[in-house]
Amino acid sequence: MMIPIFIYPITLVRVGYIDLDFIIQTYTKNYLDTEITLREDYISQLQGEYNENYFGLTEAEKSNIQIKLRDQRDVLSMLRYNLLFWDRTGEIRDDIILQIIQRDLIESIKKTSELEGFSMVLDNTGNFIYGSEDINLTDRVLFRLDEKLLDLQNNEPLAPLSLELEENIDILSTEN
Repeated sequence: MMIPIFIYPITLVRVGYIDLDFIIQTYTKNYLDTEITLREDYISQLQGEYNENYFGLTEAEKSNIQIKLRDQRDVLSMLRYNLLFWDRTGEIRDDIILQIIQRDLIESIKKTSELEGFSMVLDNTGNFIYGSEDINLTDRVLFRLDEKLLDLQNNEPLAPLSLELEENIDILSTEN
């Protein structure tokens, strides 16, 4: 008696997990520290150029630089406040910063999953019992987030945070 054998395509699914709480804790602190340092450096540079070229600047140029300095100081104050609040409570008070961090986390998890061939990524606080270290993507996602911080350091950091978020939303919506 012969038994017919049907060959069904088998889809292999790679599943990984991350320690989302650890990633959020690590990246949020690193993001705020990086933004603060970049903006402090930019303010210092801009103030130095302003002082050095004061007598050669027109009134319009002086006004423009003063507006930039004021705007950057405002953002810096907001970032410092959020860092202080984060250190004390583990919460971000400003929605724009929260949205930027969430966007960066989602992009990095998605990119890591795609590059490493994972079909599904779970949070280790979810409904799973065991996960071996070879499917733990936490360090790889943190690596992608560190790359984002390096990109941030290599770019002009000086658009208001809300504009940065809007530009990236436009980019993400055109990709889908």
